[in-house]
Amino acid sequence: MPAVTLKIPDGSTKVYVQKGEPRVYFQIYNLLTYKRDFGKWEKPESLYDPYTNSFPVGLLPRVRGFLKEKGYGVRVRDEREIRGETLNSSWNEKYVLRKYQERAVRKAVRERMGVLALPVGSGKTVVGLAIIHRLNLSALIVVHTKELLYQWAEKVNDVLGIEAGIVGDNNWKEGKITVAMIQTLLSRGPENLQKDYGAVLFDECHRTSAAEKFYELGLKLPQVYRFGLSATPWRRVRGEEIKIEAVAGPTICEVKAEDLIREGFLAKPRFEVIRYESSMPSFSEGYKELYEDMVMNNPARNEAIVKKALELVKKGHRVLIDVKRLEHGKILKEMLEKEGVPAEFLSSQSPNRWEILEAFKEGKIPVLASTLLKEGVDIPEISAIILAGGGKSDIMTIQTIGRALRPKKGMKAVIVDVEDDDPLLFTHFIERQKALKQYYGEYYDKELERVYREISQSPKRAARTRAEE
Repeated sequence: MPAVTLKIPDGSTKVYVQKGEPRVYFQIYNLLTYKRDFGKWEKPESLYDPYTNSFPVGLLPRVRGFLKEKGYGVRVRDEREIRGETLNSSWNEKYVLRKYQERAVRKAVRERMGVLALPVGSGKTVVGLAIIHRLNLSALIVVHTKELLYQWAEKVNDVLGIEAGIVGDNNWKEGKITVAMIQTLLSRGPENLQKDYGAVLFDECHRTSAAEKFYELGLKLPQVYRFGLSATPWRRVRGEEIKIEAVAGPTICEVKAEDLIREGFLAKPRFEVIRYESSMPSFSEGYKELYEDMVMNNPARNEAIVKKALELVKKGHRVLIDVKRLEHGKILKEMLEKEGVPAEFLSSQSPNRWEILEAFKEGKIPVLASTLLKEGVDIPEISAIILAGGGKSDIMTIQTIGRALRPKKGMKAVIVDVEDDDPLLFTHFIERQKALKQYYGEYYDKELERVYREISQSPKRAARTRAEE
């Protein structure tokens, strides 16, 4: 078969297909087309532009591999020049890279783009900074929360001895390494960046409604070196998966949590389940009302959660109660205080959240209820998590419980979920347990696995057909 040329012009984030026979273009178009879910209907969407015969640069390995499988010769003409300032950073010797971290850094430098899938607690930030240090180029680090904005900036200073620029939270100050919020870059325009960065890192790249924002921004940033960092690289919607790949490239390195637990880098988890008897049947028609009745305002459920939190505190744990609603967190805080346990509720609206976090880290507050600590926020003092908020998101489940999986002398990380009786909420519980089993492999509770596999296959547990709002 004839050869196909894939050309990347200088300064471009697109790959242009040239010298291909007509059916090549249709084959690539079909390869990069998926069905986008709009609720009650789906619409095909393609990341291949048939008018310019181009596709995003992150999909180059996928397209090249596909064409080779079809028997085509493939020639890649990469005309991009590597830009950016020389960094001359100084590595803090107290950060000694572990073997898996070193492998990840070497792979990234060699491949020049790709997603690094590293579990929560594995040192993703250090790996990202080691890549920048090894490249010795100025870099842009893209985050999605204020907490991550300042956490990364602090780490840049500590690890590389460089004062990071900050773009976001009403700041626009650039440096050789700039940490920027995706929302700020999109609202003010990435073209307003003054410096020419040699590399770009997308932190927590699995989340992107954030997928759309991530895709939009990524195609406006022309760096040759482009990487995604994630603890949970999978998503439920294929379109979101391929858009992550389109911007950052394919997954080039994946480290499993169970391997790091085996090597002692993460704490061994102990899985527990709260069961309760509720005298409050719900007759609500919509999911919002069901959630408020059966999760947020359910006395029996909340009492069982508080009881478990008290039990964990007596055993010396510092407990995070993860919730999804502000009102729910406030309810649990008040119930805990009535039991004589110091507790606080933390959300993005908390004006004194840094003081609350410090008090929790110092042990003055043994229980923290929060809507906030799902991604990126580093609080190694947490040793027990109660998943009080329900929901079925595998990504949020893994991100949340990862907060407790830091090694602690003589203690296992306790992960507590709530088994709800309502048929729909029970299916969400099963989804969360499946995520735990997938992520923690051999360290997932074998008895729980057996019980819930049997229960989930029972017709009595079939979900109700009400539509989720």
